[in-house]
Amino acid sequence: MTIKVCIDAGHGGHDPGAVNGSKHEAVSALAIAKKVGSMLKAKGVTVKYTRSSDKYVTLADRCRISNEFGADAFVSIHLNAATNKEAAGIETWRYENVGAKTKKLADNVQTELIGVTGAKNRGVKTTTTLYVLKHTVASAVLVECGFISNNAEAKQLFTEKYQTKIASAIANGVYKAIS
Repeated sequence: MTIKVCIDAGHGGHDPGAVNGSKHEAVSALAIAKKVGSMLKAKGVTVKYTRSSDKYVTLADRCRISNEFGADAFVSIHLNAATNKEAAGIETWRYENVGAKTKKLADNVQTELIGVTGAKNRGVKTTTTLYVLKHTVASAVLVECGFISNNAEAKQLFTEKYQTKIASAIANGVYKAIS
């Protein structure tokens, strides 16, 4: 059986996402997404990206790409931001009314991320409003990899070493949940 995962790098193109000085969420999200994809491919997973360059993709198109691909899992990569510059940590979002597969996906990804990074555990959160979680057929999660608005976390989130740590945790969490 072929396992298919759709990796969604948040924002892109004219939408930089959250910004801290010269650091743009879309840039780090894409770097992490590509690393997650490479790591999953190395495990034999078939991967589809919603974007593989700095281009804008609508929310509806992100869902369509995943749905047409027939993904088993959809993982959207983001950086968090808050007006409180001290806000820190990692959280994973999932849709509120979902089955055990999506719950397992969110729990595994969050557990792996905290285990690898030692970041503040903001937990798995549920929502009924995040478009990509609501309109994607596959088990879907949105990962907030840290706060770009927190200078210490922002600095880390733009280093190759930390991006690789984050990507490895996400890839392992996804693989454990769906294999």
